[in-house]
This record gives sequence, C-alpha cells and structure tokens, in this order.
Amino acid sequence: MVLDAVRDLVQQGRAAVIAEHRVERLLTYASASVIVQHGSAIVDWPVNPTTPPIRSMPRRGGAVAWSFAGVTAGFGGRPILDSIDVAGREGEVVALSGPNGGGKTTLLRLIAGALAPTSGKVERLPGRIAYLPQNPTALLHRPTLRSEVRLTLERAGESDPPDKILNELGLLAVAGRYPRDLSCGERQRAALAAVLPGRPALVLLDEPTRGMDAAARTALTALVSRLRDGGSAIVLATHDSELRSALADRVLMVSAGKVVESQAQSVPA
Repeated sequence: MVLDAVRDLVQQGRAAVIAEHRVERLLTYASASVIVQHGSAIVDWPVNPTTPPIRSMPRRGGAVAWSFAGVTAGFGGRPILDSIDVAGREGEVVALSGPNGGGKTTLLRLIAGALAPTSGKVERLPGRIAYLPQNPTALLHRPTLRSEVRLTLERAGESDPPDKILNELGLLAVAGRYPRDLSCGERQRAALAAVLPGRPALVLLDEPTRGMDAAARTALTALVSRLRDGGSAIVLATHDSELRSALADRVLMVSAGKVVESQAQSVPA
C-alpha cells in the first residue's frame, strides 16, 4: 500500500528517496540505489535486483516439542485464536505468517506460557524457552551487552562464553556498551544475543529481523540454523519472506482466529 502511494507520487513527477533495510521489492521499481556504509555513499546505477536465499529441502523434526489441542485464547472476552490444533517438533523451524492482528503474537505467547488459553490445552517439553518479544528493548537491563548474555548463560547453567554468540551476531565491538544506547538494529541483535546463547530447548522469535540490514539477517539465519541443527524447536513470526524461504520447514498462516498450514518454499538440492 505504501509502495503504491509512492509510485503514484513518482508518476506525478515527484522524486522519492526511501531509506530501508529490506530493499528487494523496492529494487524492482527504483531508478538507483545508494549504499551508505562507514561514512561513504556508493551509487548503484542501474539497480540489479537480488535473489532471496532458499533452503534446499525441508527437514524432518524429532519429538513433539509443543502442541495445542482445541486452544482458544484472546483478551477481554474476544477470541484472537479459536479452537486451534497445531504442534511443532524438535529440530524444526515453524514460521508464522499472516496479517497484523491475525494472532501470530498471541500464538507465540501461548507457546511461551506468557498467556493462558481460555479453553483447550497447551503442552511443551521441559527445557529453557528463549522468547524474543516485539519490543526487544524490554529485555535489556544490564550495564553492558556482555553482562546480558552472561546472565542468561548463568541462569541456564551453561558454560558457553558470552563472546561466542556476540561474535556470531557481529556485536563484539559493542559488547562493553549499555545495550539501550545502541542503534535500533543493534538493539534488535542485542536482544537476540541476550535470549539465544547456549542451547535453548524452545526458541520463539517475534519479527526478529526488524531493523536489520542484509549482513545482520544473514548472521541471524546462520544462528537459527545452528540452533535448529542442535535440536531446538523454533517458531518465528515474521513478514520477512526471505527469512521464511531461508529457514522454514513449515509455514502456518495465522488469520481471523484460525491457523492453516501452508507449504514452505523449497527447491531441490
């Protein structure tokens, strides 16, 4: 909708400049792109659209890690999800897709145990739950980013060094800084570093690529892949079609109170 409005303005003879991390769709219409990095600006003319990464084949997960049986949930007597039966497995990435307000965040909160169903049953295997909410800043309270990661590892009784995940997410240079003073994209990665170190049993991510550039998204994809290969059950709610294509074994469409399975995008190896 916003892109259509911008195109109409351009057709009326106006110039449009858009600052955006997720540029793939914009490149189809842009006359030029400008890459701003390390204090320099490089103009790419004409624009060359890129191809999103695709996973080679969906995986088969292990044991059932979480499940809903006839689950209804909502707020103020109004159901957001109605009579849902769905499950996810260890070593599997399930992506939630659908419109804003359709119930993706509600579904994640139910899996996490942050919201109780009004009817039905939610079950999950024991183990640490790593949950990234839509507002990641709410997770950041320690004086340094490194201490945020260390706290999670200590509470989980895990021995990984904090710098392992900080390095994976490109955050070593800011490890000693106060997390809330970081840029928007850095805070997003900082919150991921704070919840995802070690070996969580269940990983729940709500719009994890918000504010991320291409390099950060690539790092996140590699991290989630490592956790999946280690047996974590992963559920991510996202509008990012590239992230779904790169990671999802299954895609669940969440809309109008219902959850319908859709085939994940894949190509032969």
